[in-house]
Amino acid sequence: MKLLILCVDRDNDLGKKAGLRSPVIGREDCLNAAVSLGLVDPEEADTNSILSGIKVYDDYIKNGVDAEIAVICGDQDVGIKSDQELANQIEIVLTKVEPKGAILVSDGAEDEFIYPILASRIKIDGIKRVVVKQSRNIESFYYMVARSIQDEKVRRKFVLPVAIALIVFSTFSLLAQLIGVQDISWAVVFFTLGIYIIVKAYNLDEPIKAMSQNAKTAITTIPFVILAIIIIIAALLAGWDAVQSDDVWEARMISLLGILLWGGVFAIILLGMGRALQMYSRQNEFPWMFFPLVFSVLAFSSLLYGILMLFSFLLVDDVGTKVVDDIFIFWAMGIFFAVLSYLSYNNIKEHGKSADWHQ
Repeated sequence: MKLLILCVDRDNDLGKKAGLRSPVIGREDCLNAAVSLGLVDPEEADTNSILSGIKVYDDYIKNGVDAEIAVICGDQDVGIKSDQELANQIEIVLTKVEPKGAILVSDGAEDEFIYPILASRIKIDGIKRVVVKQSRNIESFYYMVARSIQDEKVRRKFVLPVAIALIVFSTFSLLAQLIGVQDISWAVVFFTLGIYIIVKAYNLDEPIKAMSQNAKTAITTIPFVILAIIIIIAALLAGWDAVQSDDVWEARMISLLGILLWGGVFAIILLGMGRALQMYSRQNEFPWMFFPLVFSVLAFSSLLYGILMLFSFLLVDDVGTKVVDDIFIFWAMGIFFAVLSYLSYNNIKEHGKSADWHQ
């Protein structure tokens, strides 16, 4: 029965620091990986974990047990992404080694999050917890604390909530002194830490991170959406004023439709600009098809507005002959924008600048 000694590096220090690809299978390869990681960062706990796994492997080999050792790595973005990567690498190792049981070697509680994933695929015969011995004097304790603060994993899990608590406490204490009210600092501190614990306990980091990333890309469109809403509201108010100021029913309706038409056109163009900038921020490539679309909207709107003015000339008696000139001006503008749309579209296609507007 082949036994698998499995070392787990959940946050991929092996790849991030030593530049090695995982999974690593076999004693020699695992030893070389441990040495490479140790040379880059001699204080890295995963180095000790791999070396401890090699010792366990050697002990089983001396006792005549058919064994193999492997190291699997997750991702520096610890959570769902890293665990999915670990699951993929476990499948690769199990396919190549074909063990009947496994010993999980871990450098801490964090790596044991992989236990349910591993246990669902193979029988777990034991867990080896690796604890690095430390000197007990005060100087070494101070050095260990200082080094821990520089460790990214420690900062995220322990330093961050303590820092938040101190900032919240000092801020609200100062505010209570300034405005002369009862000090509620401790209540706010406990509330803040409670929220932090809930986020960590229910693994809400990933959804919050995804929401923040979407917000970063969506925030570019917010000013354009606000401006578009303002233009629509202004068009509605101007249209209502036009309806109230003219006695002829046909003239009122034509004025209202004209104002709403151009208000809608400029709102659509603003929303399109926001969408184009959002796509540029996501893909670092400007959607050049935005320009033919804008020219097409302007061409259609100019031609349609010319038709509205034609109805005004035919239905309203006292509009004057100047309207005829305006009709031809807007129709000429419509043709001009239609030609611009056609030329810009062909130019974009020829030069390969087209970016998918629907991405």
